[in-house]
Amino acid sequence: MMQPSRPTRRGLTLLELMLALVITALIAGAISGMMSAVTAGVSTRRDNRSTMVGASAAAARLSAYIAPSHCILDVVGSDLVLWLNDTRESGTVHATEIRWLIFEADAGTLEVRFVSFPSEWSQAAKDLEDGEYSSAANWMSVLSTYESKGWVASMPLIDGLDSVAITTDEVDPMDSRHVSFRLGFATSEGAMDVCVAATTRLHQAPSS
Repeated sequence: MMQPSRPTRRGLTLLELMLALVITALIAGAISGMMSAVTAGVSTRRDNRSTMVGASAAAARLSAYIAPSHCILDVVGSDLVLWLNDTRESGTVHATEIRWLIFEADAGTLEVRFVSFPSEWSQAAKDLEDGEYSSAANWMSVLSTYESKGWVASMPLIDGLDSVAITTDEVDPMDSRHVSFRLGFATSEGAMDVCVAATTRLHQAPSS
């Protein structure tokens, strides 16, 4: 009596195995590329959103200093010097009336600096050290003088910066009313430039 025949079983040939591995690798590569693209897109959108929020905050903070200021005293590279007010009512610039907006590249911040005397001093002592300056003064040297004595305070205005560039609407900063900042915000894809601007509401240059 004849035994029923059994179906012949065979394994994958080397060629078939290689083809299967290639196809699997191609599919895995396609999935990986797609996931990378999605991740990059999400990261870019997050960076854009974060930069726009930062730019909006920067515009508001810069305007809070520039808009009420009497005038722009000087622009030195990425730093801006403002005559904020005339609290001594002299028509001239006193040290405590100045605000320096200084870009600290290492920290990635734009900070405001101002003269601040020890709180235990009497008003007469403060007035005595509150130097009066002509409009031709070197304002960065004035800052250095008070910093060397420990009479300068500072606070961050904008952070997360990679670069700062400043332009004014007049060649002489003291004649300017409008100032523009090109802020380079640091992102995962490199610096993203944003332009913000502010204008002094009532321009008043020092009398001398």
